[in-house]
Amino acid sequence: MTTNIYVLVPVLIGFIGILQGALNRVMTQDIGLTWMALLGNFVTLVVCIGFYFFAKANPEFFPDFVRLKEFQFKWWYVIPGIFGFLFVVGLPIGIYQVGAVKTTVGLIAAQMVTSVMWDLFIENIPMTVPKGLGVLMAIASVLLITLF
Repeated sequence: MTTNIYVLVPVLIGFIGILQGALNRVMTQDIGLTWMALLGNFVTLVVCIGFYFFAKANPEFFPDFVRLKEFQFKWWYVIPGIFGFLFVVGLPIGIYQVGAVKTTVGLIAAQMVTSVMWDLFIENIPMTVPKGLGVLMAIASVLLITLF
């Protein structure tokens, strides 16, 4: 049986997300939330521009879904960028106010509920008992971590 290396991507993103939020919280103490958000998002812009030109020049390195395609702007394309900004600003606020563990557990529970809803209503992937139990356990974790 071959292991699909891509199952490690969510784990890696989880580490990166929490480390980013924690580092942003430390930066916020040093330079303030506004400078942190501007600097962090500017760096993201520079990296994205570099990635764009690298992907454009070397499409053979990437699967089809990463390669550049015809582009016609739709108004809702701005929403993920706004969400990204809110994530970058909100995560350090949460860590600062309630700590990394409570913020992370709440984040994961909210992501689980949202992802089940997305699968159900957008992707038409049915709810299963294990998914439902997982969501209930995540919510219970939030209650346990928050109340005790």
